[in-house]
Amino acid sequence: MEQRIRYYIHKIAENSFAGTGTGAVLDDVLNSSGKMIRPRLLLLCSAFGAYAAEKADRLCMLAAMVELTHMASLIHDDIIDEAPYRRGKPSIQGKYGKDAAVYAGDFLIERVHYWQVKEQLIDAAMILSKTVEAMCIGEIGQAVCRYDVNVTVDAYLKNIKGKTASLFSTACELGAIEAGCGSDTVKKLKCFGEYLGIMFQFRDDLLDFTSSGAAEGKETHKDFRDGIYTLPVLKALEVAEGRAALLPIMRENAKRSLSAQEIEAMEKNVIRCGGVERTIEEIHRYAALAREILDSLEDIPEARKIRRMLDKLESI
Repeated sequence: MEQRIRYYIHKIAENSFAGTGTGAVLDDVLNSSGKMIRPRLLLLCSAFGAYAAEKADRLCMLAAMVELTHMASLIHDDIIDEAPYRRGKPSIQGKYGKDAAVYAGDFLIERVHYWQVKEQLIDAAMILSKTVEAMCIGEIGQAVCRYDVNVTVDAYLKNIKGKTASLFSTACELGAIEAGCGSDTVKKLKCFGEYLGIMFQFRDDLLDFTSSGAAEGKETHKDFRDGIYTLPVLKALEVAEGRAALLPIMRENAKRSLSAQEIEAMEKNVIRCGGVERTIEEIHRYAALAREILDSLEDIPEARKIRRMLDKLESI
C-alpha cells in the first residue's frame, strides 16, 4: 500500500520543472523518506469501514493528497522560519532559496486541488480545504502570540489544534468516510486523530528540554528565541517561582537576541519549575483519552496497529 501511495504522490505532483530551482525543491521533498504517519493513519482508520478493500486504490490516492498537503506545509514552514536547518539538515529554503520554495509549496497545493476535482472527490476536497484553512489560522494565531508574555495555554492549544492536529484529524476522517464507516465511527476517529496530533506537538515541544532533542537534530530552543512559547514554558509559568524566573528573560527576548547563558537559564528554570514533567503528564492524559476511543471501536488488527502507534508516541 505504501508503494501505491508513493506512486500517487509522484503522479499528482508531476511537473515540467526539471533543471529549475522549483524542480529541485520538488525532487527533494518528493523523494524524501518521511515517516508517512498521516497516510498510514488514513489507511488504518479506513479498515473500520465495510469498503476498505474495495476502495483501496482510491484510499491510497487520498493518502497521497494528505501527505502532499503536509509536504507543502513543511516547505512553507521553512520559508516562514527563515531557518538554515530543519531537524539538523539544510532547510528547503536554505538550499534552494525562498522563491523556489514558495513556488513549489503553492504548486503542490494546486495539484492536490486539481486532482480532487479530476477524480470527483468533492466531499474530500471540502474537508481538506477546510483543514488547510485551519492550518493557516493556527499559524496566524501563533504569529499573533509571538513574544506575548501573557499567552495562555488555551491560546496555545487553539493554535496547535489548527496548525498540527487538524491534518492528523482529517487523515483519520477521510479514511473512515471513504471506506463507508458510520457517522459515529467517523466522529470518533476524527477526534482520535486530533488527540494524536496534539500529542505529536507536545512531544515536539519537549525535544528542546530532553536529551533526545539533540539526537533528533532539532535546533535548540529556536521556538523560544522566536517568541513562540510552547507548553513546557507555559506550564512552568503557571508556578509563581517559574513566572518570577522566566518573565524577565521573556521580556528581554522581545527586545534582543538572548545570550547562550540566558537560554540555558531559561531551560533550567523550565525544568526546575515542572514544565517538562507537566507536559509529559498532558501527553499521558491525551493518550488516555485516545485509548478510550480505541476501546469503544471494533478490535480489528488495524486497531491494534493504531494502538502501537499511540504507545510509541506516548513513550518519552
